Amino acid sequence: MNKEGFIAANRFGMGVRPDDAEEVFRKPMQWLITQIERPEDDFSDFTPLTSSRDNTIKIMQARQLGDESKEEIRAGIKNIALDEIRARAKHAINSRTPFYERLVNFWSNHFTVSAKKGIVAALAGSFEREAIRPNVTGNFSDLLLSVYHHPAMLMYLDNAQSSGPDSQAGIRRGVGLNENLAREIMELHTLGVDGGYTQEDVTNFAKILTGWGIGRLESRNPGMFEFAENRHEPGSQTILGKTYADSGEKQGIAVLQDFASSPATAHHIAFKLARHFIADNPPQPVVGKLQTVFQKTDGNLKALYTTLLELPETWKFENPKIKNGYDLVISAARLAGGKNDPNLDYCLQSLKFLGSLPFTADSPAGFPDVAQDTAGPESMMRRIEWAQLAAVKLTPGYDFKELAGISIAPIISEETRTALESAASEREGLALLLASPEFQKR
Repeated sequence: MNKEGFIAANRFGMGVRPDDAEEVFRKPMQWLITQIERPEDDFSDFTPLTSSRDNTIKIMQARQLGDESKEEIRAGIKNIALDEIRARAKHAINSRTPFYERLVNFWSNHFTVSAKKGIVAALAGSFEREAIRPNVTGNFSDLLLSVYHHPAMLMYLDNAQSSGPDSQAGIRRGVGLNENLAREIMELHTLGVDGGYTQEDVTNFAKILTGWGIGRLESRNPGMFEFAENRHEPGSQTILGKTYADSGEKQGIAVLQDFASSPATAHHIAFKLARHFIADNPPQPVVGKLQTVFQKTDGNLKALYTTLLELPETWKFENPKIKNGYDLVISAARLAGGKNDPNLDYCLQSLKFLGSLPFTADSPAGFPDVAQDTAGPESMMRRIEWAQLAAVKLTPGYDFKELAGISIAPIISEETRTALESAASEREGLALLLASPEFQKR
């Protein structure tokens, strides 16, 4: 057992599984590299789920029935959302490529789509499966286009009905411009809050994005992305000093491609990756190295992850990250699930109890990624309470001392070791393990 294996399993993975422990601790770097070179292709956990297209069409059809269908629509959306969360948790618990899962989670949070916004609850999970998951080891610009061509993002940030003031629809119907998507693309997804843009740039970009919407039932592509020329603001627009001629949908694609190659975007993504994987306040040289690789490779994400793994700072443990609620529950289920199927119902109850139910962030900024927002005094008390209940609900295939040996042994303190040795029962020992400061770290 070694600290490098602990870091590989927890900082980059989703917690160790008993049947993976030997490989993780023997060759931690190779274990991680393999996952981004050859991601698993077993997505059977997601097979029963329906697509965004099907879900959107069903909801549009139900809406045509009038007020009497509202309760049925809400019930259907709730069931879809729960099925997505359950499948996501099950896949994370059983995955043999947990580094890939963490990358999916990272980008899904970066491009947050929250189920707390009505109809979006029926699309948030499929958004991650369709727009995020296939693109996390590709090119950043391709990831961007996939995200903004997805109905979930267009609905969540209100672009589906945004119309240019001088467009045919804007003049005829009096509908207006919505700047939400344009603003969040620039502030959260690409350039960053210090990216050098102005309010005028946001407004002009919002005009460019008019027409990016979702096909109606009678359209060529119902329920999915469709560019509506009649809602698109005509004319050229200037953003960050560059003028983009009106070319319909291609006008927006050109802006997104420029954002993807901007040094500001490279810095923003480098900082967020370093913050997630290395430290809440990542060293500037580390951010600088990642930024350089992003720019030199034109946003090659696999090259970015490889560089991250090769940085010596990645493998230091002076300032460990703290697991958020999702990481905590999934890592506990992975550790306990060596010989038994996970208790998915309890896992979902736990995620809700800890405020970490997937796809339920309060804002487009996503779930927080630093300890001060996830591990305050009240949060820690809830974690202790959760650990006590988890020890009852989870059914480990190994005794708690064996589990401690493959999970926290490389960093265990004398205080925790003494507490575990003094445990009066298996249940108490498992609760102490899950509540220990070492198990809370990644």
